[in-house]
This record gives sequence, C-alpha cells and structure tokens, in this order.
Amino acid sequence: MAPDSPLSLAEIEAIALKKVNKITREYWMDGAGEGQTVRENALAFNQYRIRPRVLRDVKEIDMSTTVLGQKVSIPVGIAPSGWHKMANPAGEAATARAAKTLGTIMGVSMGTSLGAPDEVCSPEEVKTAGSSAVKFFQLYMFKNRGFTKRLLERVEKAGFEAVMLTVDTAVVGRRIAEIRNRPSLPRFLRVISFGTQLAADMASSSEGDGSLTIDSSLVWDEVIPWLRANTKMQIWLKGVQTAEDAALALNHKVDGIIVSNHGGRQLDWGVATLDALPEIVATVNGSIPVHLDGGIRRGADVFRALALGADFVWMGRPVLWGLSYDGQRGVELMLEILREELKVCMGLAGCVSTENINSTCLFRRPIVPAML
Repeated sequence: MAPDSPLSLAEIEAIALKKVNKITREYWMDGAGEGQTVRENALAFNQYRIRPRVLRDVKEIDMSTTVLGQKVSIPVGIAPSGWHKMANPAGEAATARAAKTLGTIMGVSMGTSLGAPDEVCSPEEVKTAGSSAVKFFQLYMFKNRGFTKRLLERVEKAGFEAVMLTVDTAVVGRRIAEIRNRPSLPRFLRVISFGTQLAADMASSSEGDGSLTIDSSLVWDEVIPWLRANTKMQIWLKGVQTAEDAALALNHKVDGIIVSNHGGRQLDWGVATLDALPEIVATVNGSIPVHLDGGIRRGADVFRALALGADFVWMGRPVLWGLSYDGQRGVELMLEILREELKVCMGLAGCVSTENINSTCLFRRPIVPAML
C-alpha cells in the first residue's frame, strides 16, 4: 500500500466523490424522501459496542466463510448495483476482477453501466472477468414473462448460480435528486445489455403496452412457483425486512434471504437493515442463509452484523467509491481495508473464526437523541 493511500472507507469516499460529476454523485448518494433511512442504515450500528476479550490465542484468525458451497476469504461480498461505468470506464468487469482477486463474490445488477448497449458490460462479460467470483444475478420481474424467462435462460447459460429477486420495489421510492436530475439520466431499460432479441422486445414494448415495466402485482403464490418452473438456479429474496415476510419466504422454500432496504432508496423512515436483522434471524432459525446489506462502512460494522446473526454482508456504495478512486485496484483496496479492520475486531474480541462471532460479543447501548 502506497504511503498516501486511503486508510479507511471514509477517505476513499471523500476522494471518489470529488472525481465524479454532480449528477453521478447525487445518483449514488440519493435516498428516498429526506434520506432518513439512508442515514439510519449506518447509524443503527451506533447502538452496539464490541466487548473485548483477553488472554486468548488469536495468533491465527480465519475470516473465511462459505456462500453457495464456495469458500470465500472474507464474509463480505459486492452487492448488485447499476452503472459501474459512471465510476470507471472498465465498469463491472473491473469490479468482478477485484472480487476474484480478493477471494470473495459479486452479485451482478440487472441494470448495467451508463452508455449505449455496445459500451456496457454484459452479464457474460462480467462472468468471464470474475469467473467463480460471479455467482448471483439480481432480477426485477417484468410484466412480460417472456422477457424475464429469456433473461433467466441467458444468465443461467452464462454460469450464474443464483437469482437475487428484488422484492422491495412494488412501488418506486421517491428519490429527490433522481427526480430533479431525471432529464440527464438514461432510462433504466435502455442501458441493460440483454442482447438483440431482448433489445428488440424493449424497442417494441417498453413505450407501448408497459409489458417491460416492473410488475407491481407480484404475490408469493405466483412469483416463486413461476421462477422454480423457469430456472434451475437458486432463488434468493433481496429486500426482506420483517419476520412475517421471512416466515413466508420459508414457507415458499426460497434458498436464502438478503435483509435489504435498497440502500435506503425505497421507503423513507423505514427500518434500518441492522434493526430488522434480529427478528428475521430468529424466524429463520438457521433454516436458510440470512445475508445483510445497508450501512456497512467499516470492519467493525461487518463484525456487528455477523454478531447479530447475519451469515454474510454485502457492500453497495463503497464499491462504487473504490471503483471511482482507482478502478479495479480501488475496489481491491476497499475490500483489503475492510479485511484488516475485521481482523483487528476479531482478534481483540477473542474470535479466531467467523463462527465464534455471536451476540455475546456485543454490548447494546441505550438509544439517545444524539445518535439519531
């Protein structure tokens, strides 16, 4: 690491945001409404302190875990997010290579980079760049099931192993900066690289009957069976935030849950993902994996999420900051910083493996107004 390299995610963020234009910066940082959910995703961690333990042999610390049967070096993955070329010309391919280099995994967004279809990173390109590190494909369900089915067939053929069905977007959140800047932003569907046939579908349908808009009428008893009938990939739900929905997920035999509120971009004054986590973990009770995203900004946050029952965490905005800072190497640096911070937390808490991290490692502070 160079002497002048950033030493925290906050330092990477500060440099990265200066390198991009105002519209990009606002698009990345925007949240729904007044942005309270965005803030509380991070502030929720302030409730918890890590309890140090002493005189334990922590000479060897193992931060690895397993996702989809594959061992990963750290319990942190790269969450699906769109338009990586707004951060760096190499786009999602550079992000995927960083995930591979650091021995972790990446989820690929259904939306890709800003630009024309021949300028974006296709799912196949990202998969090739990241190889075994690229396992999850994030999916929105469209009213046009033929469109969705062809997309599933395409990514399954490319080697993806799991679908992250985004379930928290029945209604799109009201994002102030995005509304203000909308004339300068490309349409979501126009920048998805799904190939000739799907591009033709978009051209013929997206402005007409609305069949290529996100389906707001999805219900449990329709969407999960439909996915099961149309793909052999695992089905994970991204956006579960309550015990009730976790129970329904179990009843419908999904393969995993990602506790997520879309980075605070959907419901303002919603529940921070860390606050939602314990009731979901209790409901699932180890039956299926429970992952979390939202508000992770340091290794201590990773530790605290694992202590509250998450099996794994995902990073969104910090990945874009790293990519903006220094391309593939910037994403690698971001992950390396998290890894080193997590290692320190584990050692001082007396934990030699991620399996040692549990709720006894934390002390919960009373919430005071200054924390909000």
